[in-house]
Amino acid sequence: MTISSKTWRCLLIIGDLLALILFVLVGQADHGTVNQGNPFGGILQASWEFALLWLLAGWLLDAFPRFEDWAARILLIRALVTWLVAAPLSLLLRSLVLARLNIPTLFLAATLGFGILFLWAWRLLLILLWRRIAKR
Repeated sequence: MTISSKTWRCLLIIGDLLALILFVLVGQADHGTVNQGNPFGGILQASWEFALLWLLAGWLLDAFPRFEDWAARILLIRALVTWLVAAPLSLLLRSLVLARLNIPTLFLAATLGFGILFLWAWRLLLILLWRRIAKR
């Protein structure tokens, strides 16, 4: 089975976005803030800042490299660097949108720590899939 370079890159980006949405969903469930009337809309409303700034920072910091440049270390390190930029900016944008004056330090720390775990878990799964297909 041959998968094109563009397809791998699209899988990477879509998977990253889904990992961020899952991160927000788990956070909302843990804090009891899931919108019961419209859970899907509530998740999108709570995650658009992360998605937007992840895509922007990822583009600027090359978190979505050409398939030819893929290596596990590169994909994981670039995800970390990008998340260290995108997550605080996302929280800042969210606080501005919600007219909140501060971002609790523990919330920032949890966002940084757990968010990267979701992104790394997805990227590790993709790396395993990539390597398995490459062996064929």
